[in-house]
Amino acid sequence: MIADVIPFRPQPQPISLRLREVLNDESGEITKWFSANSGARAKFRIRVQHLQKIGRGEWNITQFRHLGDGLAEIKWKHGNKQFRAIGFDHQGWFVVVIGCIHKMNVYDPQSCLKTAKRIMGEVKDGTRKTREFKP
Repeated sequence: MIADVIPFRPQPQPISLRLREVLNDESGEITKWFSANSGARAKFRIRVQHLQKIGRGEWNITQFRHLGDGLAEIKWKHGNKQFRAIGFDHQGWFVVVIGCIHKMNVYDPQSCLKTAKRIMGEVKDGTRKTREFKP
């Protein structure tokens, strides 16, 4: 007797990274930041697409790092600079609040973590609005 074999079909993985950006008036903060860093935006898009293909448990510290106090950063390189998109998880989204450059353990601008924490609180209490962001 020969049994019918049902082929294994992998189930699509839910996207593990969906992005939102904080609005400043009608423009988005990260959209504005990337307008001055177009090459960095292209590399960021590649990083995000890679992260979306794998589960969060497989992300490594060279790609994504928790910073404490609810903040985390997506990390990538462009040219000779190390870029960071700092944000937090909120209602199933990763809300990117600020972009910066990181060199030798120093962020530029220096106050970006303090600013990110403040904006995170404003988003959580409804003071600041967000919108979907597609790199």
